[in-house]
Amino acid sequence: MSELSSYKIQLNQNIHTQDIVKIHHYAVKNDVNMYLYRDHLIADTKNLPKLLSFFLLCRKNQSLVLIIDGQDAKEVYHTISQLLNKSIKVELRKENIMEKDKTVLI
Repeated sequence: MSELSSYKIQLNQNIHTQDIVKIHHYAVKNDVNMYLYRDHLIADTKNLPKLLSFFLLCRKNQSLVLIIDGQDAKEVYHTISQLLNKSIKVELRKENIMEKDKTVLI
């Protein structure tokens, strides 16, 4: 079943380039739809140049939102939090399970 989850992430330190590349490789390899949002900017984790520029402008102690769309969103979240375990503090914002033949209006 498709899931949509969002997590508020507080950066404890600047994210290193190798960590950004790990996120990108995970998203591409596992066909995961993940997006990062902050200050009216959004980055698709499958687009490495945009992902790099997104984090280039991030500061320590800045918060952002990680949006995970697809199957096993919780598993994806756990993998990403393990990749960045020392760099971030995370809290669950919202979790939704999408059912077939249902429409969501915002």
